[in-house]
Amino acid sequence: MIALSYFWLMSEKTFHIATLHRGKYMILLLIGVCIVTAIVSRLPLQEVPKILIVLCSLPLLLFLSITWSRNDSQWIVTDSEIAIQFHDKKHETLLLADIKYLRNLPRSGGNLIMIFNKRKKQPKRYWRNKLFQKDDDLNALIHVLKQQGVEYYYM
Repeated sequence: MIALSYFWLMSEKTFHIATLHRGKYMILLLIGVCIVTAIVSRLPLQEVPKILIVLCSLPLLLFLSITWSRNDSQWIVTDSEIAIQFHDKKHETLLLADIKYLRNLPRSGGNLIMIFNKRKKQPKRYWRNKLFQKDDDLNALIHVLKQQGVEYYYM
Protein backbone atom coordinates (compact mmCIF):
# COMPACT_ATOMS: atom_id res chain seq x y z
CA MET A 1 0.00 0.00 0.00
CA ILE A 2 2.80 2.43 0.90
CA ALA A 3 4.71 1.55 -2.28
CA LEU A 4 1.58 2.16 -4.38
CA SER A 5 0.94 5.59 -2.86
CA TYR A 6 4.64 6.48 -3.22
CA PHE A 7 4.50 5.47 -6.90
CA TRP A 8 1.43 7.65 -7.41
CA LEU A 9 3.18 10.63 -5.83
CA MET A 10 6.27 10.11 -7.97
CA SER A 11 4.41 9.56 -11.26
CA GLU A 12 3.99 12.33 -13.75
CA LYS A 13 0.68 14.09 -14.16
CA THR A 14 -0.56 15.31 -17.56
CA PHE A 15 -2.95 18.23 -18.10
CA HIS A 16 -4.55 19.55 -21.27
CA ILE A 17 -4.65 23.36 -21.51
CA ALA A 18 -6.44 25.16 -24.37
CA THR A 19 -3.71 27.63 -25.28
CA LEU A 20 -3.47 29.76 -28.36
CA HIS A 21 -0.79 31.68 -30.22
CA ARG A 22 -1.75 35.17 -29.05
CA GLY A 23 0.20 37.08 -31.71
CA LYS A 24 -1.33 35.07 -34.54
CA TYR A 25 -4.79 35.51 -33.00
CA MET A 26 -4.46 39.30 -32.76
CA ILE A 27 -3.11 39.63 -36.32
CA LEU A 28 -5.88 37.46 -37.77
CA LEU A 29 -8.57 39.38 -35.90
CA LEU A 30 -7.17 42.77 -36.95
CA ILE A 31 -6.78 41.72 -40.60
CA GLY A 32 -10.33 40.31 -40.58
CA VAL A 33 -11.80 43.52 -39.22
CA CYS A 34 -9.84 45.56 -41.78
CA ILE A 35 -11.01 43.37 -44.67
CA VAL A 36 -14.67 43.45 -43.60
CA THR A 37 -14.49 47.23 -43.08
CA ALA A 38 -12.88 47.76 -46.51
CA ILE A 39 -15.56 45.66 -48.23
CA VAL A 40 -18.46 47.24 -46.34
CA SER A 41 -17.16 50.77 -46.94
CA ARG A 42 -17.61 50.26 -50.69
CA LEU A 43 -21.25 49.22 -50.41
CA PRO A 44 -23.84 51.86 -51.38
CA LEU A 45 -25.44 52.01 -47.93
CA GLN A 46 -25.92 54.60 -45.22
CA GLU A 47 -23.27 54.76 -42.49
CA VAL A 48 -25.40 53.14 -39.76
CA PRO A 49 -26.02 49.87 -41.69
CA LYS A 50 -22.30 49.72 -42.54
CA ILE A 51 -21.37 50.00 -38.87
CA LEU A 52 -23.95 47.35 -37.95
CA ILE A 53 -22.58 44.95 -40.57
CA VAL A 54 -19.04 45.34 -39.21
CA LEU A 55 -20.24 44.88 -35.62
CA CYS A 56 -22.30 41.81 -36.52
CA SER A 57 -19.27 40.25 -38.25
CA LEU A 58 -17.16 40.38 -35.08
CA PRO A 59 -18.38 37.05 -33.56
CA LEU A 60 -17.53 35.23 -36.80
CA LEU A 61 -14.14 36.95 -36.99
CA LEU A 62 -13.45 36.00 -33.34
CA PHE A 63 -14.39 32.39 -34.02
CA LEU A 64 -12.22 32.15 -37.14
CA SER A 65 -9.19 33.85 -35.60
CA ILE A 66 -9.38 31.62 -32.52
CA THR A 67 -9.83 28.49 -34.63
CA TRP A 68 -6.83 29.32 -36.84
CA SER A 69 -4.54 30.29 -33.95
CA ARG A 70 -5.24 27.41 -31.55
CA ASN A 71 -2.13 25.82 -30.12
CA ASP A 72 -3.37 23.36 -27.51
CA SER A 73 -0.79 22.15 -25.04
CA GLN A 74 -0.08 19.21 -22.75
CA TRP A 75 1.53 20.13 -19.43
CA ILE A 76 3.38 17.25 -17.78
CA VAL A 77 4.31 17.83 -14.14
CA THR A 78 6.89 15.60 -12.49
CA ASP A 79 8.63 15.97 -9.14
CA SER A 80 11.31 18.23 -10.61
CA GLU A 81 9.97 19.91 -13.75
CA ILE A 82 7.11 21.02 -15.95
CA ALA A 83 7.28 19.89 -19.58
CA ILE A 84 4.98 21.76 -21.98
CA GLN A 85 4.31 20.16 -25.36
CA PHE A 86 2.39 22.34 -27.83
CA HIS A 87 0.28 21.10 -30.73
CA ASP A 88 2.71 22.73 -33.20
CA LYS A 89 5.50 20.42 -31.88
CA LYS A 90 7.18 23.18 -29.85
CA HIS A 91 8.44 21.90 -26.50
CA GLU A 92 9.47 23.76 -23.34
CA THR A 93 10.79 22.51 -20.01
CA LEU A 94 10.78 24.47 -16.76
CA LEU A 95 12.47 23.27 -13.58
CA LEU A 96 10.23 23.57 -10.53
CA ALA A 97 13.19 24.69 -8.43
CA ASP A 98 13.71 27.67 -10.78
CA ILE A 99 10.12 28.90 -10.57
CA LYS A 100 9.77 31.94 -8.33
CA TYR A 101 5.96 32.07 -8.58
CA LEU A 102 3.03 31.66 -10.95
CA ARG A 103 0.55 34.44 -11.69
CA ASN A 104 -2.86 33.80 -13.26
CA LEU A 105 -4.46 36.91 -14.77
CA PRO A 106 -8.04 36.44 -15.98
CA ARG A 107 -8.77 38.13 -19.30
CA SER A 108 -11.87 38.35 -21.42
CA GLY A 109 -12.09 35.01 -23.14
CA GLY A 110 -9.22 33.40 -21.27
CA ASN A 111 -6.28 33.75 -18.92
CA LEU A 112 -2.73 34.99 -19.09
CA ILE A 113 -0.58 32.51 -17.20
CA MET A 114 2.76 34.01 -16.25
CA ILE A 115 5.55 31.88 -14.79
CA PHE A 116 8.28 33.94 -13.14
CA ASN A 117 11.75 32.42 -13.09
CA LYS A 118 14.26 33.09 -10.30
CA ARG A 119 17.07 33.69 -12.79
CA LYS A 120 15.31 35.68 -15.52
CA LYS A 121 13.63 39.08 -15.47
CA GLN A 122 10.98 38.31 -18.08
CA PRO A 123 8.30 35.73 -17.22
CA LYS A 124 7.13 32.97 -19.54
CA ARG A 125 3.67 33.86 -20.82
CA TYR A 126 1.01 31.42 -21.93
CA TRP A 127 -2.40 32.48 -23.27
CA ARG A 128 -5.24 30.20 -22.25
CA ASN A 129 -8.38 30.40 -24.37
CA LYS A 130 -11.87 29.74 -23.01
CA LEU A 131 -13.89 30.89 -26.05
CA PHE A 132 -15.32 28.13 -28.26
CA GLN A 133 -13.49 25.49 -26.16
CA LYS A 134 -14.45 22.65 -23.89
CA ASP A 135 -13.23 22.82 -20.30
CA ASP A 136 -9.55 22.16 -19.82
CA ASP A 137 -7.44 21.08 -16.84
CA LEU A 138 -6.21 24.47 -15.58
CA ASN A 139 -7.67 24.10 -12.07
CA ALA A 140 -6.16 20.63 -11.65
CA LEU A 141 -2.79 21.89 -12.95
CA ILE A 142 -2.81 24.79 -10.47
CA HIS A 143 -3.68 22.40 -7.64
CA VAL A 144 -0.77 20.07 -8.46
CA LEU A 145 1.66 23.01 -8.80
CA LYS A 146 0.58 24.33 -5.39
CA GLN A 147 1.21 20.86 -3.94
CA GLN A 148 4.69 20.97 -5.47
CA GLY A 149 5.37 24.18 -3.52
CA VAL A 150 4.96 26.73 -6.34
CA GLU A 151 3.64 30.07 -5.11
CA TYR A 152 0.39 30.97 -6.90
CA TYR A 153 -1.31 34.34 -7.33
CA TYR A 154 -4.73 34.86 -8.92
CA MET A 155 -5.14 38.50 -9.86
